[in-house]
Amino acid sequence: MIEGIKCRMFLYVIFLGLFLFETEACWAVHNPDSLKYITHSFVKIKTSEGKVIYIDPYGIDEFADSADIVLVTHEHSDHNELSRVKQKATCQVIRAANALQGGVYQTFTIGTITIKAVAAFNGYHPKNNSVGYVVEFNGIKLYHAGDTGKITEMADLASQNITYALLPMDSIYTMSPAEATQAAAMIQATHDIPIHTMPPPDTYSDARVSRFTSSNKMIVHPGSTIELNASTTSIESHQSSPAGFRLNQNFPNPFNPATTINYQLPVTCPVSLKIFDIGGREVASLVNGMESGGTHIVQWNAGNMPSGVYFYRLQSGNVVETKRLILLK
Repeated sequence: MIEGIKCRMFLYVIFLGLFLFETEACWAVHNPDSLKYITHSFVKIKTSEGKVIYIDPYGIDEFADSADIVLVTHEHSDHNELSRVKQKATCQVIRAANALQGGVYQTFTIGTITIKAVAAFNGYHPKNNSVGYVVEFNGIKLYHAGDTGKITEMADLASQNITYALLPMDSIYTMSPAEATQAAAMIQATHDIPIHTMPPPDTYSDARVSRFTSSNKMIVHPGSTIELNASTTSIESHQSSPAGFRLNQNFPNPFNPATTINYQLPVTCPVSLKIFDIGGREVASLVNGMESGGTHIVQWNAGNMPSGVYFYRLQSGNVVETKRLILLK
């Protein structure tokens, strides 16, 4: 009798351990570092620890998460609507006046998050009361350029190994797509995301974004959320059982006419893997259904597609990761 109880207890402990392991794995999949592009220049960063950072709130009530940090690049009404965001009692608000003092750009450390103010200005946004921000957390460096022109100070960012650069390009109050392309070449970020693509009242301009030709362009439409990763991983890496949700770079790249896409899942979950053209139109659906945890390899044959830049997107629930591929015929 006692031996039977001990055996059942032993099995219970094993089951509980497996349950907790799977629960932790699911948490890792569904709570990554993420970026939500809300509208205009308004974005929300949510770290894997649950810290919420809003930058340049405007135009849409965003009540999903209360803010730990709010950053304002300048005091134009389409960038500083703090009433749009719920704030925690401990929320810290950093405005341009805090970030630029006596001509010196300030650095702020809030827990494990570091925020560096940097130059951002043009004829509509004077240098003495406008800033950009580099936000660093979990090995990720995200640059929000605010409203800026192409300025020489952008070259200083190349040494900082920026992971994601958010670049405005409405052609009126900020850079044009051509100027933003030149700015991206100066900054040398891993990913370049167009924002503020039209003057307010904001609507996203796919036509203008199509003229932004950075080789590292990542399209994120208003309302979309992407997973943030500290670095781009080659297809040769992480071939063992994965610890989390990961989309690797396709190989070869550039390619003609076929390429291989490799991704990893920590647990069984619903997955879609789709291909989009540079205008954001879906051109192929490679995976759509339940996939087991582990490494998966999918091939895309683009023999019937024209040469150009495409994007492939892996999604499971609210977790999304996107990478760029190039077809050269």
